[in-house]
Amino acid sequence: MDNKERKPINKKLYIALISCITAAIVVIVAVSLAVGLRGVDEPVGPSNTVVDIPDDTDKPDESDDPDDTDDPDDTDDPDEPTVTVPEYSLPLSDCVLGAACSLEELVWSDTLQWYATHNGADFTAEAGTAVASVHDGEVESVGYTTRDGYTVTVAQTDGYTAVYKSLSADIPVEEGQTVAMGDTIGYVSDSMTSEQNAGAHLHLEILDGSGNYVDPMTLLDDATEK
Repeated sequence: MDNKERKPINKKLYIALISCITAAIVVIVAVSLAVGLRGVDEPVGPSNTVVDIPDDTDKPDESDDPDDTDDPDDTDDPDEPTVTVPEYSLPLSDCVLGAACSLEELVWSDTLQWYATHNGADFTAEAGTAVASVHDGEVESVGYTTRDGYTVTVAQTDGYTAVYKSLSADIPVEEGQTVAMGDTIGYVSDSMTSEQNAGAHLHLEILDGSGNYVDPMTLLDDATEK
């Protein structure tokens, strides 16, 4: 075969090759367009992907809120003072308040027939009525004088001293004995001759840590029967 016969064949090959290349280019462009459109319309990755949103760092943690008052009964608040109220009981279970305490104003004494201060509170009751300690303490002394009758003095655990006067002779406690609030320390009588006209009663005096008289009713005002 000579060169004249090969020329038509080579021309056909060129045409076929160009057609193939053109077709390949068309396919590549079509695939590229398809991939590009899919990337725009559909997100890459699974559709149920959970995105972790970080906490807002500008928002304070509720657990660190100093004004958090969810628990109104929080007893751990260091700013809340603890108030301790002394507990007292009445010295007699059944009585009538007689002469009140008068530490500064002079009052008339039916027995002595003159004006004088009244350093305690009187509780009128039947003779023999049990007298109870109004607070915990230790018996400081047990004694007798004509003026005050039979007397029991109790040094209380709260710093006050209670003096029970006009008791009967049968006193059931002794010096140095520890007594609790409500314990019987004596019995009502009329042995206090300086107040004999008042009849059978308990004369109760209270002194503070400095030895000054205190109106017993300021401590017994909220007292209850033990």
